[in-house]
This record gives sequence, structure tokens and C-alpha cells, in this order.
Amino acid sequence: MRLSELSNKSGIGIVERDSEFEALGKLNALSRNDTLVFLQEEKYVSQINPTMISAVITTGEIKRSLKHLNIGILVSDTPKVDFYKIHDFLIDTQFYFERFDTSVDESARVHPTAFIASKNVRIGMNTTICPHVTILENTTIGNNCVLMPGTVVGTEGYEVVEQGGKMKIVRHAGWVKLSDYVQIEANNAISKGLFPSRNTELHEEVTTDNLVHIAHGVHVGKRTRIAASAMIAGSVDIGKDVWIGPGAAISSGITIGDRAAITLGSVVTRNVAAGKRVSGNFAIDHERFIQFLKSIR
Repeated sequence: MRLSELSNKSGIGIVERDSEFEALGKLNALSRNDTLVFLQEEKYVSQINPTMISAVITTGEIKRSLKHLNIGILVSDTPKVDFYKIHDFLIDTQFYFERFDTSVDESARVHPTAFIASKNVRIGMNTTICPHVTILENTTIGNNCVLMPGTVVGTEGYEVVEQGGKMKIVRHAGWVKLSDYVQIEANNAISKGLFPSRNTELHEEVTTDNLVHIAHGVHVGKRTRIAASAMIAGSVDIGKDVWIGPGAAISSGITIGDRAAITLGSVVTRNVAAGKRVSGNFAIDHERFIQFLKSIR
């Protein structure tokens, strides 16, 4: 869609320079080219990457700092608020995707107390959906998966914006995608992506224990294990064969490399390299953490 078309149809903003965009995204969580972002603080101008960002909604003051970039500019007094109004408009006009009837493979075993949305759900062969599981719109589940009682898949993530003087949780338009042989234990909550350009994805043979929370836009690599009560915040990239211990908390937007280990109760606020083991609050290399504990005894 072109900015001019968007502005004309939605009544939002004034086009300073026209361009096309294919997706919406946040500046700190870009995942595809031709993205429209919002910018309401000049200090973030240096983070505008024209190879991924094709358009910006920003203020009249900040637009001057963007003139040298070959990107579209939509001017607004309240860029963040109007960005999410645009997001709502695109959901309502089915810009992101067309809705379809839910399909459940005939070999899937679905308990009669489970709830499955009537639109935008696909469930594959030999998958088991246990009692009181809730599967909401924009969810695809592969073959041979197991979802244990009380789990909710496809919830809205936690993205909050003030609109009309009221705090509001933003509607989500992305997906949850569970690959084959994913197993989810009881009372998990898995949020769908904020935008379809960054879905929540659990790849083959991922397993989770009870009471795990996986936020919007999280990517989890093959065979990763997530133990009880772990919390993974938004847009985290987790590699293959990772261990995440009970009660661990992982901050948003970070990367955890293949075969890394996050020990019991760790609070992870920085990237973890492949093969590394971290512990503590805030988490550091596990051996350093053990030496620190010895030094204070």
C-alpha cells in the first residue's frame, strides 16, 4: 500500500513524501523489508535503516532529520498513537490477511471441552488437544503435537498504548505457529505476534513444562526445552537445543544461541552466546557466578 492511499482511506496523517510499504513494525524489532515504523523521538533517527524501512510516521519537527533518506514520510502530531490507529485500520480492512474457516485434520484428537476458534486455525495430523485447551484465531499447529490441559494459544500479547486518554492493549495481527512434534504442558500461555511480519514460532520438537509464558514474536529453535514457570518476553530469538530452567526470566529482544543453558531462576537481560551457560540475577557466565557465590561465603 502507498502512504497516500493509506492516508486518504484512514484520514490519518499528512503525506510529506510518498512511498509503498508492505508491513508495519517496531524500530527495535524489524524482521522484513518495506516496513512502516513510527518515530517520535529524534534521538532514534540514526536507527532508521532504509534497507528495511520504506516509510516513517513522525512529527513535523523530526521529518527534517529524515530528508536525506530515500523513504516515505507521513507527518502526525502523535506518531505512536496514529501508528496503532493505522494498525487497527489495516486489521479491519484485512490488509494483513484474509480470514478463513478453521480446519482440523480428521486424525487429530480434540477433547470436547477444548475451545477452537471458528476462523484462522489449522491443526495437523495426529495432534492431541487436551481438556480445557483454548486455541484462538491466527494459530497453526503442526502434526503430532500435544497441548495439555488449560493451555491457551493465540492470546493477545502485552503491547500497551494510550488512546483517547485511556490505556489500551493493542490488537495483535500476527500468528502462533507450532511446528511438528511440539509438546506443551499444562497452563501455558502463548501470545501471537503483534504483526504478521514477526510471528510467534516454536519449531520442531520444542517442549515446555507447566506454567510457561511465551510472549509475542518469540522464535524458539528445534528441540529447545523450557522448564516450569519460565517467562520469555517479546521478540526473543532462541536457538536450537537450548535449556531454559525453571523460573527463568528472559528480557525482550535478546538472542540466545544454540545449545545455551539458562539455569534455575536466572534473569537474562543480555544476549547469550552459543554453548554458554548463564546463572544469576542479572545472569552472567555460570562459572563466574559460582565463583562469586564462593567469595561471599
